[in-house]
Amino acid sequence: MKRYLFHGSSIPNITELFAHSRSAERDNKVLYLTDNYPYSLFYIWDTKHNLKKGKHITCAVKNGIVYYEEQFENQLQRFYDGVSGYVYVVNDSEDFMKASSSEAIWLSDKNVFVSDVRFIPNVYEEMQKQMAQEKIKVIKYSEVDKERLNGFYDYYSKLIIKNELLDIPESEQAMFYKTFFSQAWENAKKQLQKRF
Repeated sequence: MKRYLFHGSSIPNITELFAHSRSAERDNKVLYLTDNYPYSLFYIWDTKHNLKKGKHITCAVKNGIVYYEEQFENQLQRFYDGVSGYVYVVNDSEDFMKASSSEAIWLSDKNVFVSDVRFIPNVYEEMQKQMAQEKIKVIKYSEVDKERLNGFYDYYSKLIIKNELLDIPESEQAMFYKTFFSQAWENAKKQLQKRF
């Protein structure tokens, strides 16, 4: 049976996917792909909508099911509702290497031509269809262990301080944390005040 790999993106009209991402497993740049269609949806990241260029992906694949963990109220909907994008399809090849970090990630150190594309008009609605088929399971913010959440917020507070984002509150990174992780932002402000 022929198998396909997927690559989610907000960029239209891609005909060739380029190996330009860093990898912890390889010295050279790689292209990331997945054999799990629902997982590819999370990589359709709209920078303008989400106020951040770098993706903030909080999910992993276990036994073929994507588990998405919310770190703030309605995270999944806030990140993806109203966002459109593309899932690019490529034919499986011997050139692809299985990533050791995840059961659903494949790597290629070569550029790959797209064999098909699917336009996703609303990523959140497509995710809801996958959730109805139990291919995506969402761990709601209210269900996440409070100690675990506090660990996230502590980490983000330290990141805000380390990157001096409080001094540049209108920057892209600062706006992201102020908007979506306001508790971490306020904690960072309190920590800085204690130093003086």
